[in-house]
Amino acid sequence: MAFQETDRRLGGGVLLPSVELYLSQEIAPHLLDAHGGTSASGIFSAAASMTEIAGWMTHDSGQNQRARAYFERAFRLAVAAENNALAGNSCASMSHLAIELGQHSDALRIATTGIAKSSQADGTLRLTARLHTMRARALALVGEHQACALSLDQAESLLDQATSEKPADWIANFDEASLASEAAQCFLDLAEYTEAEQRAAAAIRLRSGDRVRSRAFGQITMANILIGAGRLDEAAAFGNEVCKATASLSSTRVLDQLNDLGRTLASARSVPEVAHFLATLGALSHVSDAQEGQTATWPV
Repeated sequence: MAFQETDRRLGGGVLLPSVELYLSQEIAPHLLDAHGGTSASGIFSAAASMTEIAGWMTHDSGQNQRARAYFERAFRLAVAAENNALAGNSCASMSHLAIELGQHSDALRIATTGIAKSSQADGTLRLTARLHTMRARALALVGEHQACALSLDQAESLLDQATSEKPADWIANFDEASLASEAAQCFLDLAEYTEAEQRAAAAIRLRSGDRVRSRAFGQITMANILIGAGRLDEAAAFGNEVCKATASLSSTRVLDQLNDLGRTLASARSVPEVAHFLATLGALSHVSDAQEGQTATWPV
């Protein structure tokens, strides 16, 4: 889909107004005219897919409260369409956001619900792998080493099985690079820095070309891993690489994480590479509402 391709390359802030206009002017009127049956299911499924895309673009723009509303709406539309694949897809997105909001038990519950949904639909091996990875992220954040590793193993096994599967319509892609990126985060949270570095290196290597934002996230993850391992100069070098990418990328999430990296490295500004990174970072600015959406109840 053209919206998603441009979003990956330029960030969510660029196309969000166009997607929201499309939802209100092209999708919403059809929902009002839907009266059940196969046609209505297709309309609700299309609406769920576009609504989730809007959620990710809003999340990438740093508006987590609005992103949460979009994800919840996408889930309800998928349920109305009786589309278990899309319902599971929305659960993966809600679980991701719950993790970023620090709601670890919610993230675990939502991902588990998503696995139950996706198991009732065809073409969902990659989606189920993504949901197991969200479980792994939540488990890592509460220090469950063995359970986290088991969930990652299940995700890897499902990806291996999915090589010849035709995925269900409208669900997000989840591939080897996605798994490597999420696994790197898991092992970082578990302070297993050697394994984390290997996974982050794989994610960066696999995210080339137009995947600018995904590569930037991988580089920031690598920087945080290197900080944990005490290699501050190398961490700062990765931070500088991401700063260069922001010139063509409209992503508040990337800028938020860069600022977090800067705060972590601030006490080591006597290291030349760190001083250079902090100076470069100082030229960037952003507004964030990353703490929004933490008190409401999820629909799952």
